[in-house]
Amino acid sequence: MTNNNELDKTNVIPIYHQLYSMLLDRIEDGHYKSHDRLPSENELCTVYHISRSTAQKALQILVDQGVAYRTQGKGTYVADKMVTYSITASLSYSAEIIGLHKNPLSRFISAKEMNPPARVARKLGLKKNHPVYSIQRVRLVDNTPMALQTSYLPKQLVPGLIDYEFSEGSLFKTIKKNYGYDIGEATETLKAVRCDAYEAKMLRIKEGDPVFVLERCTQLENGEAIEFVRTVLRGDKSKFFIQLDVKNNKGKHID
Repeated sequence: MTNNNELDKTNVIPIYHQLYSMLLDRIEDGHYKSHDRLPSENELCTVYHISRSTAQKALQILVDQGVAYRTQGKGTYVADKMVTYSITASLSYSAEIIGLHKNPLSRFISAKEMNPPARVARKLGLKKNHPVYSIQRVRLVDNTPMALQTSYLPKQLVPGLIDYEFSEGSLFKTIKKNYGYDIGEATETLKAVRCDAYEAKMLRIKEGDPVFVLERCTQLENGEAIEFVRTVLRGDKSKFFIQLDVKNNKGKHID
C-alpha cells in the first residue's frame, strides 16, 4: 500500500474518520474491488504512523456500514457493492437496480384473494369488504434475496390478475398488457425498522436485523389507486438514489 494521501493531524476531523474516508474513496473508485483484502491494522499503522486503535476504528466503520466484512484470522475485505434503488425513477424493480450489471430475479411466494386489512383499504380508498389480490414475491439479485415485496391490488380493477404468470416479469407490464391501464403517479414513504422473524427468514438475515420499509401507493391517470405495495429491503445491502428536480423549483430557496 502506498501513501498517496496524507492524514492531516491538525484537522478538526478525527484521524480515524479521515482514514475511513480515504479507504472508502479507494473502494468507490475501484482501487479496491469486491473481495479484495484491505490493508491490515498493522499495515495502516506503519504507513500512516497512527495508533492501532485508530486504524481499527476506521476499518470498523467500513464493516459497520456494510462496505467491508471481516474473515476471522485473515483480515478485512471489500464487500459486494450494495444495490442502489431509485425511489423516484421507476415502478419496475428491475429498472431500480442501477449500473451493477447483475441479474434481478423473483421468487414467487403467494397470490390470493382476500378482504384487505383496514390500513390497506384506506391506502387504496376501498371499503373493508371490497376484495383485493395480495401478491408476495422475494426479489433477488444474483440469487441473493434483497427484498420481500407484498402488493395489494383492487380485484374490481384487475379481475383475474392472479391467474396470469408474472412471477419473473413486471407486474405493471402485465397490467398494461392485459388491462390497458396507464399509470398516473405514485407516492412513497421510507423508514428504517428491525425485521421480524418471517421477514428475516425470507431475506436470509437474522431476526431484528435493520431493514428499510418502502411503501408505495400507485394511481391510474384518473386518480384511482391501483396498487399499495410494501417492500422490505435488506439494510446491509441497500442504498437509495434520489434525483432532485431543480428546474421545477425555481424561486424556491434550497439550503
